[in-house]
Amino acid sequence: MGLTMESLKQAMKYMVESQGFDRVLQKVKLLSATPGKIVCEMKVEEEHTNRFGTLHGGLTATLIDVVSTTALIYTERAAPGVSVDMNITYTSAAKIGEEILITAQILKQGRNLAFATVDLTNKASGKLIAQGRHTKYIGN
Repeated sequence: MGLTMESLKQAMKYMVESQGFDRVLQKVKLLSATPGKIVCEMKVEEEHTNRFGTLHGGLTATLIDVVSTTALIYTERAAPGVSVDMNITYTSAAKIGEEILITAQILKQGRNLAFATVDLTNKASGKLIAQGRHTKYIGN
């Protein structure tokens, strides 16, 4: 494994400080990392919400995309890959002020494809907010 926890934090910092879309994730904090598993947290703020004051579904999708990719980078292969498929099941709302945990786990890395699952949960209650599955092409 080429990355340390500190270098992983630096990689995430670099990503969110860019001028690109990933800057919407500036409030995400990396809590822990083991090979193929990443846990992050974020406090839902007004900038993260839809018109109903709950976590925006598009931001949820972005969290699933980026945190699962980070988990993929934190493996022996360290290849971020490109998205092939992603699906999300939204099960409950996260309101302004609530802390959420984003837990990504790499299920399998094959020769060409990697499969990840991501759970977004309410930090206080443990209630599932959304669950995503992400397939990435990692090639040779």
